Amino acid sequence: MTPRPLLLIAALAALVACTSPRLNAGLSLGADGLTVTPSVSAGLGGGRISYSP
Repeated sequence: MTPRPLLLIAALAALVACTSPRLNAGLSLGADGLTVTPSVSAGLGGGRISYSP
């Protein structure tokens, strides 16, 4: 298998283990205009993890 399908399988397995997954979009308005910062968060093992690229 190539790495891409393995990564997809690992991501799906992690998603199943998570509770309350959320997709967020942080909006900010500044001198450069409107900026959107996406993030993903989920509950895992009693805590909450989040990722923002």
